[in-house]
Amino acid sequence: MKQKVYYISDWNVAPGHYTYERHRYPQAYIELGPWHILNFKDIKQEIKGKGNLIVANTPVNDELRKLQMINELIPDNEVYIGIEGAVWDWCDWPAKEQELYVEMLAKADGVLYSNKCDINMMRVFATNFLQAPPCTNRCIESVRETPGEYVFIVNPSKRYQRGMISHKLVYDSVPKNIPVYTLAYNRPAGFNELLAFPDSYTMPGFKLLNYMQHDDFLSTAYNSKFGVDIHRDYSAGTVSVDFGSIGVPLVGNIEIDTQREIFPDTSFEWNDYDNIKKCINKLSTDIDFNLEVGRKALENTKQKYSSHIVVDKFMNDLSDMRKKINK
Repeated sequence: MKQKVYYISDWNVAPGHYTYERHRYPQAYIELGPWHILNFKDIKQEIKGKGNLIVANTPVNDELRKLQMINELIPDNEVYIGIEGAVWDWCDWPAKEQELYVEMLAKADGVLYSNKCDINMMRVFATNFLQAPPCTNRCIESVRETPGEYVFIVNPSKRYQRGMISHKLVYDSVPKNIPVYTLAYNRPAGFNELLAFPDSYTMPGFKLLNYMQHDDFLSTAYNSKFGVDIHRDYSAGTVSVDFGSIGVPLVGNIEIDTQREIFPDTSFEWNDYDNIKKCINKLSTDIDFNLEVGRKALENTKQKYSSHIVVDKFMNDLSDMRKKINK
């Protein structure tokens, strides 16, 4: 696609095009799209005239002012709305922000989504949808030969749950001689307080791990037996791609597309507690099952969620949607 894509987000970066060592969402799209990223404060100096192609991310703070800025762009430009965090997050906004967001969704040319289940909620407000899933450019070459020594509870980093369900399911299902590690919610000074709770949740005997950078997170995941990330609410599904890229099993919510497609044998409805417990126990005690789930996951991630494959498909889908809209 020859036309420049402007990507408006809450990232505090200088406007421009960037390359990244590790691809996720939106990094892969910014590099490979390519997308021109800018902050809300840079809109007026970066986006000139009419007919621009814009992906505007749903803001995560100062929502009313930023929604007004996006709304002003819609009449004279081609604007698609991206979703940050869980698809339900904006339901907790004040009424004025919600009203403006609903108006914006109806007027925009399309809405980007991560999971097909997101559309079940959003289709009452919008008509055109484009899938923009997470992805990766880094997978291990071959699967590990033995599982790790501990179970890793992957609490969400965003402010919607502390992971109580995952904790209880693991506590009830994992043999007591197997250590359990869980992520703490303490964050470095200056970390966006909107993305995390100020305190942590744990269970007796569980070890809390401090905040870690992404490479350390992947190393911790790789050395675990498996991960557990079961919650009612969820966002894009990046954690599933992370675990799949290193061939480590993850028990998770079947409504997350990446989880369901990468880990078909360990994905469940979030409240299917009996089967989740059986799966957690089997991953803890059955080495062959554990390694087979990991092998499938690595293969599925390479085949379905390589960043070049994902971004190429998205850009082709965007081009097709634009042709339909312009007819």
